[in-house]
Parts: sequence; structure tokens; C-alpha cells
Amino acid sequence: MGLYLFIIFAIFTALIGMIVYVTGKNKKEDTYTDLDTEEWDCPECGFHVQAGDKCIYCDTEKP
Repeated sequence: MGLYLFIIFAIFTALIGMIVYVTGKNKKEDTYTDLDTEEWDCPECGFHVQAGDKCIYCDTEKP
């Protein structure tokens, strides 16, 4: 039984290792580099927008 547990553990570890390798290899760039993170208050509804250039409640563009 100990051998079977070791084989299952080895397969599980190899699978996790492959997942981490493929994930790291396919990462091209930071996905948040083009996101405007300047905070602003919407002039229409007064909502405090923390990221982006459009209000999520009234679809008003950033002034």
C-alpha cells in the first residue's frame, strides 16, 4: 500500500509541476498594464471610480 501512495503522490506532484511550468511559460505580459488606475468621481452620478475610464453605473466617460 505504501508503494501505491508514493506513486499517486509522484503523479500528483508531476501534474502540479507541469501546470506551473505551462502557466509560467505562457505568461506574455502583465494584463493590467493598459488599465487606467487613476481614481476619479463621476460628474453624472457621483460614483467614485477607482479604475478605468468609464463609470460602471451610468456609462459616463471620464472627463
